[in-house]
Amino acid sequence: MGRKSKQIEKLTEEQKSSLKKGYTYGKSPLFRRKCHCILLSHVGKPVKELSSFFGISVYSIRKWLNLWEKEGIEGLKLKPGRGRKPKLKTDKGEHVETVKTLIKNEPKNLMRVTAQIEDELGVKVSKRTLKRFLKNLNIDGNASAEG
Repeated sequence: MGRKSKQIEKLTEEQKSSLKKGYTYGKSPLFRRKCHCILLSHVGKPVKELSSFFGISVYSIRKWLNLWEKEGIEGLKLKPGRGRKPKLKTDKGEHVETVKTLIKNEPKNLMRVTAQIEDELGVKVSKRTLKRFLKNLNIDGNASAEG
């Protein structure tokens, strides 16, 4: 005995319009796919067919459909806070000041700076992470601090 087939049965004209707009003009490809999925479900496509069409699991399709039912189009948008959190934060004064001071003392040797960051802040960072942090601060790691 399987699960009951899940489908979006009722959509107002306004909802259809916003989904079509999201499918056509949405910023993220994932958001566009989710809007497309809801529209296809509304015209009668079963979850298994949607799963193979989009190349994702049945669980993910059901999750999208549940998000639509609970939150509407806002539920289909990506939420903030996804991904790995930064090791060094530009909004943390201690990190900014420490890195600026260390770069001023060792502008040509970022490997030494990464070791000093680990000693002073207790945060292990790679040379590449340090360069990315400096780029976010608009400081060039290869030039002298007051150029």
